[in-house]
Amino acid sequence: MPERKTIAAYLEAVQGQIRWKRARPLLVRELERHLEDQRDDFLKEGKAPDEAERLAVEDMGDPVTVGTELDRIHRPRPQWGLLVLTIVLAAVGVFLRVLFRRPYFRQDLVLMRALASLGLGTAAMLGMYFLDVSRLVRHARALYIGTLVMTVPLLRFVYPTYSFSLVSALYPLAYVLWLYSFRGKGWKGLLLTILGGMPLAAVCCLIPSASGLFILLFSGLAATLYAAGRDWFGVGRWKGVGAVLAVAFGLLAFLFLKGYLNSFLLRVMIALRPELEKEHRGYMGWVLHMFWEDVPPLRSVGGEAAMPVNAGARVFGGGQEFRPIDFSHDFLPASMAVAWGWIPLALLLAALTILLLWMLVKGLRQSYLPGHFVVLAVVLTLGFQTLFSAALNFGFVLFSASLPLVVGNFQTVVDMALIGLALSVFRGDSIAREEPAKPLRPRKRLRIKLEYQ
Repeated sequence: MPERKTIAAYLEAVQGQIRWKRARPLLVRELERHLEDQRDDFLKEGKAPDEAERLAVEDMGDPVTVGTELDRIHRPRPQWGLLVLTIVLAAVGVFLRVLFRRPYFRQDLVLMRALASLGLGTAAMLGMYFLDVSRLVRHARALYIGTLVMTVPLLRFVYPTYSFSLVSALYPLAYVLWLYSFRGKGWKGLLLTILGGMPLAAVCCLIPSASGLFILLFSGLAATLYAAGRDWFGVGRWKGVGAVLAVAFGLLAFLFLKGYLNSFLLRVMIALRPELEKEHRGYMGWVLHMFWEDVPPLRSVGGEAAMPVNAGARVFGGGQEFRPIDFSHDFLPASMAVAWGWIPLALLLAALTILLLWMLVKGLRQSYLPGHFVVLAVVLTLGFQTLFSAALNFGFVLFSASLPLVVGNFQTVVDMALIGLALSVFRGDSIAREEPAKPLRPRKRLRIKLEYQ
């Protein structure tokens, strides 16, 4: 029998035509299953082993043609638009941090840190962009435990809140990976999924980090409802959704009745009416409200209030050049609006929203179901960061929050890494497989050919 008529030689000829190294073993393995299935069918018909293998190979077609067609269909899908938009937004953040922090900090130090964050963030994003997401999925529980163990030592740091802010954005992703590992496990899997969020929430409470806790709770609830709505656990769609909502409202009612929410509700009231405590806990909200009362849609760059120091003088009267919002990075968007008007800030928030919605729509269209949850975790994390930051800068001062890609140097690196992970899902969607393909029945031989054509 000629060498090309064996399955091994056929597969070697096919993979020689596939240029994407990551796709090569997956496609060859799937093609090998089809060939072995066809060979077994011929053996059942009474053919000799050599003849059965030869017929199976001949039935599949020319290996060069099959390999070329597989190479055309299964290739990386570059995400240039999302990559460029992310880098542009991060570069805008560098420009804003350098411009609005220059009067208060060392100019060379601010510039060096901002540029370093852009370089490290781009490298982290590209590194995650070329990552195989299926590897994360295969080790979902180990990554969940690793994330939890990695952040527990932060409890002993001198400034644990600052340190924790760099890694808290990973908590929703860790929870989603934990959730994925219980697919099809029934009520037990649903219960363990919900319980898996408690250690992460406990660390957020012990730090403490209010923004990290709320991002985790809201993102985790949305992801769990999405999974239950798709009957991920196998308990029924409406039963699963009802159980998740019952647990959420039951826990909320318990905390309310026990009085654990009293201090939080008081903070909400002060955030809504900061003038009631403008000399204490409502001071920053009151200052921001005063700023926004006189912010025009657009301010000329050469005007009196073009620079942030001069822009704040009217709040305190006279020529005083002190603005408390300029000494916190979280209020950088407010400084930008006071200096240039609210239209530039609205355009910046719109660009971030477009980026997140673009990612969300592409993520929900993926054929690789675990990719849905990875993208959902990234979008929810950055989306709630954006929402909380916008609320903070518009005067609803409940807890600190940084605008993704714009505020914070190390935070920008983490945000860009998360975006790169989401883009890796889009890049490898053509070869993503949730489960190994099952052998096809004899009557589906013609369908196999059509798939590769």
